[in-house]
Amino acid sequence: MKTIFIFLFTAATLYSQGWFVQTTFSPAQSLQTVRFYDQNTGYTTAPLYNGSNFNIHKTTNAGQNWSDQNSGYTSMRFMAIWMRHPDTVYMSGNDGVIIRTVNGGANWVTVNFESTLQLWGLFFTNQQTGYASGSTGRIMKTTNAGVNWTNLSSPTQTSLNSIYFINENTGFISGYAIALKTTDAGASWVNMNAPSISGFENFREIFFFNENLGLYVSDAGRIGKTTNSGANWTLVNSGTTQSLFGVYFIDMNTGYACGNAGAIIRTTDGGDNWFPQTSPLNEILTDIWFTSASTGYISNWSGKILKTTNGGITFVEPISSEIPNAYRLEQNYPNPFNPATTIRFSVMPNAKAQMSKVELTVFDVLGKQISTLVNEEMNPGTYEVNWDASDFPSGIYFYELRSGSFSQTKKMILLK
Repeated sequence: MKTIFIFLFTAATLYSQGWFVQTTFSPAQSLQTVRFYDQNTGYTTAPLYNGSNFNIHKTTNAGQNWSDQNSGYTSMRFMAIWMRHPDTVYMSGNDGVIIRTVNGGANWVTVNFESTLQLWGLFFTNQQTGYASGSTGRIMKTTNAGVNWTNLSSPTQTSLNSIYFINENTGFISGYAIALKTTDAGASWVNMNAPSISGFENFREIFFFNENLGLYVSDAGRIGKTTNSGANWTLVNSGTTQSLFGVYFIDMNTGYACGNAGAIIRTTDGGDNWFPQTSPLNEILTDIWFTSASTGYISNWSGKILKTTNGGITFVEPISSEIPNAYRLEQNYPNPFNPATTIRFSVMPNAKAQMSKVELTVFDVLGKQISTLVNEEMNPGTYEVNWDASDFPSGIYFYELRSGSFSQTKKMILLK
């Protein structure tokens, strides 16, 4: 009985993990964005209140603690962060301000100021070359690490948001009902004619895997995807009607987006299909960033930072609406892993009943069962579950899927 109790407790702990509120800033602040350079060092920023200078927050221990930094302004909203190095960081915001630190935030220096401008996008392609975008179609470039900025020719007067470059020449910018592309390091930009509901639809963030494959998320709750560099766009099912503000992809398949009313959605097929994740808040989620396949952060409108250490999985999550024609157990990923990994499996229809009894268990190299991940009746479909092996030593482990007469086992490696 004691051994069974341990198994059930492990599974319950796993299922309840998902996303959780890691930090709440006081007084409550409207966090605009969150960015990490590595697994430990990150920044988030908020508007200034009551004459305070400390609207920049930095962590060096994966969000466990945040220290306040002085931006040098008593009235400012920074909306974009670019971390070129843990010590070299840029931020842009209202009044056309771009600030820079080269000593990890001990001092911030203003490198651009224009009172009638707002800058929402910021991206560097190398140590010297960076881009900023914002209101009235403004696109700016620096070639000397932000010391000086020059205006680039822009094909639009509409406000521009995020910037994403895939190399030093090819980049993309999203904005109000527009998505732009350059292939000559910003010397010229073309409108990719992305579909919009109206000129008021704001493409909040854009992401490209390569020159052909990319997508944007909008504040109309829509996601547009292209496979031919913007010549054609397909509106994919986002799984939500809420406005979407941030998007982040871990690899070519797995990505996340967040937005209004606590919306968190996830894709495992490159953005073709999205499924909701459980959120601890019913509030605006402004930005999302991952530091590994399992560890991610979300900034929040009321001054909170959400975190996950298992890819946001709170239970066994469905990842496809298609009905499998066979049982299947796939190789875990990542593999080797430390300390968490994801296991995907498929359940086929039961000829006698709608649901099938499914068990997914983990064994050590000696064949001892050490964790029960799934033990329930399940509908046909494809699912994912996360195993957090923080409490187990490095080594070889096996996981087994059983349902009726079907049984399959695979090997995985925990490497700490």
